[in-house]
Amino acid sequence: MKLTNILTPMLVGLGMVAVTGCSDDNDSNPTLHQPTSFTLNTPATSELAIDLAATSDPIEFTWSQPDYGGMPLATTYYIQYSTDGTFSSETDEEGNVTNNYVQEDEPMTVCHGGISAEDLNRNLMHMLNVTKEEQVPAVQEVFVRVTARTYSTDAIYSNVVKFKVAPYFRALVAADPILWYLTGSCIGDGSWSSTVPTGCMPLYLDPDNTYDEVTGSGEIVWAGYLTSNGFKFRGSPDDNWAVQIGQGAGFGEYVLNDGGSGNITVPADGCYKIVLDTKTNEPVITEYDGTVRVFDGIALSGSFNGWSDTEMTPVTSACENHDWYATLELEAGAEVKFKQSGSWDFNWGGSFSTLSYGYYGKGVGNGPNLYITEGGTYDIFFNDLMGIFRFVRK
Repeated sequence: MKLTNILTPMLVGLGMVAVTGCSDDNDSNPTLHQPTSFTLNTPATSELAIDLAATSDPIEFTWSQPDYGGMPLATTYYIQYSTDGTFSSETDEEGNVTNNYVQEDEPMTVCHGGISAEDLNRNLMHMLNVTKEEQVPAVQEVFVRVTARTYSTDAIYSNVVKFKVAPYFRALVAADPILWYLTGSCIGDGSWSSTVPTGCMPLYLDPDNTYDEVTGSGEIVWAGYLTSNGFKFRGSPDDNWAVQIGQGAGFGEYVLNDGGSGNITVPADGCYKIVLDTKTNEPVITEYDGTVRVFDGIALSGSFNGWSDTEMTPVTSACENHDWYATLELEAGAEVKFKQSGSWDFNWGGSFSTLSYGYYGKGVGNGPNLYITEGGTYDIFFNDLMGIFRFVRK
């Protein structure tokens, strides 16, 4: 089941003409009449609290076909649920309807259906206005009914049944992913400073990875040229090195928050890929195995500049550069791509993943234009080895 909008009004006007039903009990001369209700069966597990975190299968319900006087009418059903069993609605002065219940998006034409445990838990967080883990009830009652309608009769509702669940915390608004920064002799201008991005370069978010909605933890990445002169990871450019990762006894051994840790030194100068798991704070550094191209320039091109070139600035001047940045004002609706300066031989487009402060994504060669939905001034970062980018709204 898809996540339904709690504010979605009831659907009206179903043009159903197919002849289907949940029973074959037809009189030889049926007469249509409007029933007032039908029976929703009580689940066998209604007194047991279903653990939503451990449940992958839908929570199933069955019901009887409404009695339309033996007429074999095509009937459409929707499952509705609430936390108090009232199933009430309010209409504001502009005619917008607010329901205190959720209606599943997916219609059914048979007398059984289910509620996704994940969707139910997500909607319970909204309905109960849970913003902190300690607000999650150990056991929550859920009230369910089914609505039925045909093309020629009014909507009717089943009886209400109750069951119990054990919900789990899920943030109403997903946390932004955690960021770490690279600094060192081979990063930016080699100054080891807190200046972003030339002294302290942020790693990139990868849309192929999953980030925890509550903690923001997950794998962040970077690829570029590293030397044996060394570098370190910093949790923030503004914390006076309180959070850092350095090298332990040798390459591949890393130490968290030890001011005496050594600089991380790769075995040989060259291009490497870094994957840092921000849940465990454990980096993995391997030789970059893709094609390495060194560009003289990377530009932004789009509707904002008539698809000409707006040059980006190379991040790294201390060694071979593969990161670029620019600050750009973009209007809502602007379309943008990254490209090789002076040529379309190499260009990157794609789609955005959204952050509270902007966007991130992974471009593909000759991909679709990137579409800006919220106007503003953005700090833009791009890595030409991975095609990964981030737009940070100022």
